[in-house]
Amino acid sequence: MRTYKIRIPLLALFLFIVYAGKAQEPFPSREIADRIFMAWYDSFNVESVKGFFWDNAEMMEVVLDALEVTKDQKYKTMFEAMFKNFVEKNGADWQGNLYNDDITWAVLVCLRGYFLTGNLTYLEKAKDQFDKMYARAFTNSYGGGLLWHHAKTTKNACINGPAMVACCYLARATGDSSYYDKAVSLYDWSKLYLFDPKTGKVNDNVDLDKNSGQLKINKWSSTYNQGTYLGAATMLYKHTGEATYLVEAQKIAEYTRVNMYSSGVMNNEDNGNDLPGFKGIFARYARMYTVELKKADLIEWLQLNARVAYGNRNSNDLINTKWATTTDDANPGTAFGCSAAVSLLINCLPLTQ
Repeated sequence: MRTYKIRIPLLALFLFIVYAGKAQEPFPSREIADRIFMAWYDSFNVESVKGFFWDNAEMMEVVLDALEVTKDQKYKTMFEAMFKNFVEKNGADWQGNLYNDDITWAVLVCLRGYFLTGNLTYLEKAKDQFDKMYARAFTNSYGGGLLWHHAKTTKNACINGPAMVACCYLARATGDSSYYDKAVSLYDWSKLYLFDPKTGKVNDNVDLDKNSGQLKINKWSSTYNQGTYLGAATMLYKHTGEATYLVEAQKIAEYTRVNMYSSGVMNNEDNGNDLPGFKGIFARYARMYTVELKKADLIEWLQLNARVAYGNRNSNDLINTKWATTTDDANPGTAFGCSAAVSLLINCLPLTQ
């Protein structure tokens, strides 16, 4: 432990030197975060909810982040307009979407929308859609857990993580403790294949190898899976007071910061339609972990990322998902890709107030 305490400051000094040009940027204040938010929101016409189901849901969560952190009611107006357009585009019942994680991301939008606005319509929608999704997604194959896709055999962290968080929110909102039971069950099951509590590593999925007939685990780790499991461990600790959840939350946070990024800038997850928005999800749950558990181990690292990301904005105040790389003026990336930095800047604000 003594060696660990000595090496971290040295590593921080090294990173400061490496990123010196960017680290000198002013730490993103509320005014800066709002300017970056509005540049993203207006440049991509985010309110129109173009794009895909799940990335629209997560961009609504970014708007809810801004409402939760700043309490500025303009974000409530934006969210309500986005949600209205989302329902007009995708319908009132989302069970036609065979991806169970997609439905769960939208459920999280509804639950947070309920907590932040008090509108019971959001809670009713969340409960209805979650219960229907859970009924089709839960199977006893591999000992439990939720299927990623209604017609496939793989069970992924990307559905089980957000489902645990949704269960905790639903229990808080409805007073129905059976949702906590579901969250605990999914969490315990995840330790069989998806989550290593000793290291804090979250694997991507478990599936059946059709050739060998044996189970196979995809051990790729991503920020958004690390993030939702961090959120689940945080919420379950808050509910139960059991120290195991606290220790495991700390492990998840440490694995993400140290093992995945060596306490440096998150400059990856930039391929395809989905990956570019992942880090915004992690930033959301990193804030939850930091604020609700009064933990300080992620603060300096998140601040480093915020400074570097802000320093690499383009001339239109857009920041693409590779935060250590300057965002191109002509090709800034997608709305979802740029949303990750917006989430980061917004979710860093309470850490400095």
